[in-house]
Formats: sequence, C-alpha cells, structure tokens
Amino acid sequence: MSEEDQEPRGKRKKKKSGTKARHLKIREMSVFVSDEESSLNEPTARPGNHMARTGKRWSGSGQVRSVKLSNTDGVHESVETEDYISPGQLYSTESGRLFHAGRILIVLVGLPATSKTLLSVAITRYTRWLGVRTKSFHVSEYRRQMTDYVPDEYFSAVPQTKEGMEYRRKVMTIVHEDMVRFFNDTKGQLGVYDALNIRSSERRDIADKFSSMNIKVLFIESRMTDAELINRSIKMAAQSSDYYGLPKVEARAEYMKRISLNKPLYESMSPEEGLSYVEYINFGQELRIYNNHYGYLTNKIVFFLMNLREKKGCVYFARCGTSDADNYLNDEELNEDGKKYSQMLTDLVVNRINERRRKTHGAITPASRKISPVTEPLEFLLIPTQASVEREAFRGDHRIRQTPSWDGADEDSFVVWTAPRKRTYDTAKFFENRGISVRQRSQLQQLNPGVVADMSEEQIKAKYPMEYFEWSKDPYHHRFPRAESYHDLAVRMEPLLLEMERMQGDILIIGHESTLRVLYGYLMACTCTELPSLNFQRDKLIEISFSPFQNKATLIPIPPVTSYSSRQS
Repeated sequence: MSEEDQEPRGKRKKKKSGTKARHLKIREMSVFVSDEESSLNEPTARPGNHMARTGKRWSGSGQVRSVKLSNTDGVHESVETEDYISPGQLYSTESGRLFHAGRILIVLVGLPATSKTLLSVAITRYTRWLGVRTKSFHVSEYRRQMTDYVPDEYFSAVPQTKEGMEYRRKVMTIVHEDMVRFFNDTKGQLGVYDALNIRSSERRDIADKFSSMNIKVLFIESRMTDAELINRSIKMAAQSSDYYGLPKVEARAEYMKRISLNKPLYESMSPEEGLSYVEYINFGQELRIYNNHYGYLTNKIVFFLMNLREKKGCVYFARCGTSDADNYLNDEELNEDGKKYSQMLTDLVVNRINERRRKTHGAITPASRKISPVTEPLEFLLIPTQASVEREAFRGDHRIRQTPSWDGADEDSFVVWTAPRKRTYDTAKFFENRGISVRQRSQLQQLNPGVVADMSEEQIKAKYPMEYFEWSKDPYHHRFPRAESYHDLAVRMEPLLLEMERMQGDILIIGHESTLRVLYGYLMACTCTELPSLNFQRDKLIEISFSPFQNKATLIPIPPVTSYSSRQS
C-alpha cells in the first residue's frame, strides 16, 4: 500500500473551514433550539456544537459570514483551497485524502444522451459531502469555453478531417493536463472524467497514463436500452447551452446527428480489456461490476449508484406549524395558527405539483385515492401522471411489465416526510386527508441541543461562557454538553440522503430548521461554514428542481395565516 493510502492518525491536520458563501439568506445569530422564528431585523446567535477533538481534527474558524442569495448549487465550486471541509467529513489529513483510498479517477463511457453528465455531477455531490476532494471534468464545458470555431468533426470520437483531429486533440490535452494538475498540485483525491471514451484504445491510453501516476482508474459505462429513458435524455440534452435560441425540433435534430455520428464507432466495454469497470444500464435498473479491487471508497460509490435514480419530481422543504410555547422540551400540539398554516401549506404544495403536471402531461382528471379518509373535491386532489394512468390501465395484465407503486418508484409518486414530534406530524394531517402518503422518519428528529435547550443566545453566553466561546469559533462542529453537533446530525442523516436519491417523484419534507439545513446543504452543495446559518422561514416554501448539470432552489411565498379562510365556512 502506498504512503498516500496510509495517512497516519498522528498527522491529522488543523484546517480552517472557510469558503465562498452563498445560498439562502443567512442570519448571523439566532435563538438556538426554539422552533419559533427569530426577528429578522435583529440578528441573534445560533450556537452550534463542538467536536471533542477540535484541536486535532478541525480548526476554530467557523465564523458565520453574510451569504448572497442564489438559486443554484455549489457542486461546481472549487475544492482546491487548503481550508475546504465538507458537512459529512469525518476527519482531515495532511494529504487531503480520506478512507485510505489514495487517488482515483472515474472515467465515464457512453454515447451522447446516456446521462453521463448527470452521473458525474451526482457522484461529485455525494463524495464531496463525505469530504472527498472531488472535481468533475466535463469535456463539453472545456469546449464551450474555447472561443474559436468548433468543426463538426470534433463531435466524432474518431474525426475524419485534419481540422477535427487537431481540435479534438487540443481539447483533450487541456482536460488531461487539468486532471493531472488537480491530482498533483491541489491534493485532489477523486476526479470524474465526463467524455465519450467509447473507443477501447482511448480507454487503455487513459488507464495506462494515470495508473503510471499511482492513480486508480475506474470506468463507468452508461448504456440506455429503454426507449422512454433515451427520449427523455435526448430532450434534456437538447436543452443545453449548445442549442440556445434554436427551436426544439432543430435542437433535437442537431443532437441526434452527434449520436448517429458516434454510434457506429462505439466499442462496448468487456472483461477482456482487463480494466476495472461498472456497467450501468438504464440509469441503475441493472448494474454489473467487473474487476473491482479498489476497496472501500469505490465500493461506497458503487453502493451510491445502486440508490441513484433519475429525478422527475421536486423536493420541497417547509417548517412545521406553530404551537403555543414553541420549544424543544415539550412535545406540543399545533395551535390554531399552526393548523391554519398546515392547511395553507397543503393547498400550496398540491397546487404547485398539479401546475407542473399539467404542463408536462396535460389536463388529466384527478381521481380520489382509496386510502383517503376524507372526501375532497376533485380540484384539491393530485392530478395523476401518465405513469398513474398506465398503472391502472394495465394492472394485472401479465403480458405487460407492471409499473411499481412504492414510495418514489415513479414520477407520480408524492410522499411527505415528517419528524416524529407531534406538531411536525400534525402539520402533514391535511395531506393525509387527501390520500397522500405521510411517513414519519426518525432521522428527521431535530438536533439535540443538550443543556442549552430553549435558552436564548444571551442566556447561553452568561451561563456557559467557555462553551459559547468555542461555539463562536466553529458552529458546525461544536457540541454543547449532552448535545449533538451539526456534524453529528449530518452523519446520522446519511441514510436519508441515500433514500432521497432513490426517490423519482415529489417529496415534501416538513421538519425543524436544523434537519432542513442538512438536507438542503446536501442538495445544494453547501459547506460546513454555511450550513448552520441557513435560514428557513415559515412564510417560504423551498422547491429544489433537478437538471443534469446542477440543482436549482426556488423560494415560494406562503400566504400569512391571517389571510386563511376555511373552505367549509
């Protein structure tokens, strides 16, 4: 095993957790554990928690900085800075590498429209969350940044003209040099190479080049055989910036040329090549592994791929309704305003999903589901998708493959996740009345504040001055006595992140601000500096929508409870 694979425990390094701030509006301080919204006009402190071995494991610079509101995620931001620390990172090392895994290059293989970019971004997001210094190298992005003319032959894996060959060689040289620089000069551990790589000779050259540098090479061959998946992938690809301003029909035709240009040149991977690779078919419907001998981190990535599915819906985040005291120690029920808020949240989310389904599937008459304990007018029910219609039309027909119906199985799935506490679960009551699945998830239990439960920032500062001082240095890793840190919470919630990746339909997550921060932080690639101070207000519903290259956050206003009028009145 190489020296880089065996990072001694004694060489763990102090690091600063600073990074470029972004995302939701941030307040510098707030009341620690109360679910009651603090005044936005007078920022107060939100104590975090502190790991026991801060001096050896992390640095003390966790100061909250103002954050610019942005609707895109940070998965493509640099991790090459010395002080980069991610939310799910268990420890840091002098080499910058974790899990005794050394350096790894993942090489994606496949024709255009086989979701290679989506795969590369998903792997980058997940491994960065774990603390692995990961960077995606998208050949298409490098080509777009070049200002000179791009010959048509460039888009072929084997250009037939001198101009095409030279341009392709020029782009590939720049990308390969960047990958080498990432590994050698910036303590990079995992690179994800997003290109065609459909020729066996090209794959062998890549394997030989990086293996000689003591970098392990794992290929992931993405293949599509399902016609519906292929059409959807082509539709998404034709919306890229390459075709900006072109009508949809022309954009699709241009993209189809790239596929037809490379299809005859495609050499599928086989065990005879002697390379370590994963065969990824129809976006995870089938997955086969060949010659895998790279250990823990690659196996963890393969496990992630087994849970990854194409997102057809959105993820929504909402706070729970209010109670009278609104504190941590008492498991209270909703008050009247909390019940009104719950009804308005239900109307807003259902209307939002129905509006998107109308645009996608047209006007399909909503149908009441049998599990609904309350009869609702049709306009207040979910509009079924094409998957819903086909499921009912072909149910029991053994000649046709049955559409699954479990949570998240397809685009018509909509499930609400709540924490076990009363007011969180009761906030979802009106969804349940409409026949929508509501699941209590123990992982959504809010951060345990320990001895500072329901204390204000000033009270904490007066009673626990040393703890307060340590928290002020690192709100993410600081742990108050008998409490959890945000880092503890992020590690505890990892299984929920994987389940969220498996869901293809819509999810609404109703929870405490602390748990929403962790989930949002994963989907929008926040760092541990930003995450403790993300501000989730009760008057905003947050919608995360998905695309192959990045996620997007949209803030949707929730009307004030004073505007509520019951439909029964």
